[in-house]
Amino acid sequence: DRVMTSSDGINWTVRSAAGDDDSWRAVTYGNGMFVAVGNSGDRVITSADGITWTARSAAGDNDAWRAVTYGNGLFVAVGDTGGTDKIMTSPDGVTWTTRTPPSGDWKGVTYGNGLFVAVGSSGGINYSMTSSDGGITWTGNGGAGGGVAITYGNGLFVAVNTFANTRTSKDGVT
Repeated sequence: DRVMTSSDGINWTVRSAAGDDDSWRAVTYGNGMFVAVGNSGDRVITSADGITWTARSAAGDNDAWRAVTYGNGLFVAVGDTGGTDKIMTSPDGVTWTTRTPPSGDWKGVTYGNGLFVAVGSSGGINYSMTSSDGGITWTGNGGAGGGVAITYGNGLFVAVNTFANTRTSKDGVT
């Protein structure tokens, strides 16, 4: 169970992570807290300083959380396998609530321009979904966007996928 920290992005120090997951998939920072999600075991860890980590329980029955983001006072995590609980939200990174997304295998999530946008990809099909109400209600956008990772910056959502495509959107939908 490992976490690495660096103050300069060049020199890294290995830290011990709490919990029993050895497959951490994503990490984000928000509201004074680092939050990481993973594949098995406790599936969520948090840290105020990036050095000392505390295991937390994930919501629902998903055993493969793939991405986590922070925006508008909320952490949102997405997953792609295991049960129907493929979205969870938390105001503090500690207590999580499951949400019901459109069907899909969700692999990436970001926040920008007042909107959470999640992307997925399976069997050669890319898809996306959006939430404008704090991650509670999600709207599927069919084949629009999609992929395995997404970010927001400079007024643009950018998604990439494993099929050598990059997709951009100004509104997170088109």
